[in-house]
Amino acid sequence: MAFGVTVDNNNVSGQQVEEAGKYNVRVLDNSEAKKTSTGKDMAVMNYEVVDGPYAGGQIRYDNIVWDEKDEDSRKRSERNFNTMLVAVGVPEGTKVDSIQKFVRGMAGKELSVTVDWSEFNGKLNLNVKRREPKLANGSEPNGVTRDMFEAKNSAPNVQAPSSNAFASKQPEQTGFNPFAKQVAANSSEIDISDDDLPF
Repeated sequence: MAFGVTVDNNNVSGQQVEEAGKYNVRVLDNSEAKKTSTGKDMAVMNYEVVDGPYAGGQIRYDNIVWDEKDEDSRKRSERNFNTMLVAVGVPEGTKVDSIQKFVRGMAGKELSVTVDWSEFNGKLNLNVKRREPKLANGSEPNGVTRDMFEAKNSAPNVQAPSSNAFASKQPEQTGFNPFAKQVAANSSEIDISDDDLPF
């Protein structure tokens, strides 16, 4: 077989981050300014964990979108970018006038990110939920792995217990049916006397 490789950013050697949690990270210089599919400016930030058991592992594709569709969206966008600038210690009053300058200026800076598992296009990845100043005590994985998240979120929905004050607990014995004597042969109806009702 002849040599043949298709570039896949997710198929690389090196440490992987296997748990959700809070991580001290460095912004990688392969972060980039892009456009969303709807034409909005976006910073795609990639990080490398700098300490703890996952040092060297990468957290990729933290997309921060600049949205000006209305005043609320613009304010939210400004807050998201400002949060990251403050987290890395950019001085108060500094002006950043383009997404490209934002991304270039962030390269090599350190901060902490809080990540959790999320599903997108059928794949589970770590998704950045918060950006804050670097943690003094180092990275804090929370123990939730991809497999644990997948198992928890693929379990069948279990109905919560009723909050009805008249609801009775099920008997602990298996197979116990308090109305079994009242079922007539070859009948699907149950005849319950008023004396058997809990109210």
